[in-house]
Order: sequence, then C-alpha cells, then structure tokens
Amino acid sequence: MEHRTRVERAIKRLPVDQIPCGELVITDELVQTMFTQTVPQFGHRLEFVNAMGLDAVCLHPNCGYSKQSIPCSKEVIFSDLPNWVKTDLFTFAVIDGPIGWAGKLLGFEQLMIQLGRRTPDFCEFIATIETLNKELIERLAGSGINGILLADDIAYNQGVIARPALLREMIFPSLAVQADYAHQLGLPVFFHSDGNLTMVLEDIVAAGFDGLQCIESLAGMDIGEVKRQYGHKLCLWGNLDPAELIEPRSLQQLEQTVKQIITAGGNNSGLIFGTCSGLFKDMRLDSVRAVYEMARRKAI
Repeated sequence: MEHRTRVERAIKRLPVDQIPCGELVITDELVQTMFTQTVPQFGHRLEFVNAMGLDAVCLHPNCGYSKQSIPCSKEVIFSDLPNWVKTDLFTFAVIDGPIGWAGKLLGFEQLMIQLGRRTPDFCEFIATIETLNKELIERLAGSGINGILLADDIAYNQGVIARPALLREMIFPSLAVQADYAHQLGLPVFFHSDGNLTMVLEDIVAAGFDGLQCIESLAGMDIGEVKRQYGHKLCLWGNLDPAELIEPRSLQQLEQTVKQIITAGGNNSGLIFGTCSGLFKDMRLDSVRAVYEMARRKAI
C-alpha cells in the first residue's frame, strides 16, 4: 500500500496494512544531523522522511511578508510544494486560524480583550482570516495538496483559553466554514491545537473536521478516551510525548509507550502515529527511527 493511500484510508477510518506515521513539524536542524550540508535542500528533507519511514508530511507557510498585517493569499508561499506533491507521501498544508493570527498580530493580551468584548474590529478580523484561508485552500487544492491542517491554539494545559460558549459563538463558526470549503474542493481537514481540548471536542466534531492532530498527553488528553467518544467521527493523530525522543529510553520502554498509544488509539482504525509536537533538534535519531519502526510492525 502506498503512503498516500495508507493515510487516506486511516482518515476514513478504514483498515490499513500498517499504521501510518506522520509529523506536524520536522526542523531542518534535525535533518542536518543526517547530512553535512549547512542548509538542507528538498532532497535532504525527502531522504530524511523516507529514512524515518513516514507516510505524511506537513508543509508550513513561509513568513516572507510583514508580520504587522494580514498578508494577501499570494504572499503566502509553501516551499517545495510542487516537489512534495509529486511524491507518494500524503502532504498536508498547515494554515493558521483566527486565534493563531490574532496572537501573532495583536498579542495574547489584546486577543483576549477583543475576543471577550466581541469587538466589531475583532469580528472583522475573523472574517478577513476566513477569506484569506479560503483563498489559500483553493490555491492549495489546485496545486495538488492532499489535505489541510487548520492550526489554532485555543487551549493550554488546564483547558481552553476562553469560555467554550464564547469560542462557540466567535471562533467555531468560522472554522466550520473553512472546513466545509476544503471539503467542497475534495480535501480532508484536520484541526490542530496544543493543550486540553476536552471541553470543546464536541465542537471540533460539529465543525466538520475529519481528524484531530496533537492530543497532548501532558495536558491531560487521553487518546483512549477521545477514541472511545469520537473515534467514529475523527481520525486521531499524535499523542507521543516528545520527551520520549529526547530523554534516554531503552527500546523496551519505547516499545511499551508505542504499544499503549496504538492500543488506545484504535490499532488500524482511524489512527496516524506521531508526536504531539513534531521533530526537533534535540531528539535522538535512533529513538525517532525506532518508534516509527515499532508502530509500523504492530500486528493488525
């Protein structure tokens, strides 16, 4: 089974030949540990992904525009997009939601003030981001991307950043419109947020997302419980604590961790194995390679 087919079937919660693996982020600093070149190029990144045995990758937008204002869609560039979509990997494009953009442009304090007061300016801001993202999704669909990952960090370890009712009123309607637009263009959509999303999982499902990426265990997210309640509607992706790949771990310890995640996450039905955060410089390559190999060989 090809990588792309494997991920497509996992998203649809259909049986797969082996558990697909993917990551939200893979930093060039980690890729460099496999090569002597100062600046990794597309070929090095692809070789790294293949060496790890990943099935899905995420493409992030370049910030070649002013961070003081919302860019137009043509200013948002996804590096090496034409090259990635020619591979047999499943390629997600990551785009920020209204909370993510507001945090960048307004700062967290102003974000919370304007969100809480439901200011007209903030409502207009949300509408502008919605328009931007729909234009991006349309362009990405035409470029051959396989899926969209809508990233909006609406939670922290203790829960969501605002009352669920406020997020339900101000944020989720726009997220739902964006997810629906992607679906109209034939693209599955995942939602990403760090933190504890327990109080808004029903809203994520209601917004029409196909999957949930992160499922941060240190924030109290129990992948088994999420699977029990929403596994019939969401493909689950992530949950591996990055500390497992940074701190010294025996193969037996890693095996036990992988087994727990896969068993709780549903084995071959609606699960993409990976970390909750991505792969970074200080991670041990041997551990990274090992956990994916363990995930792939788990009995179906």
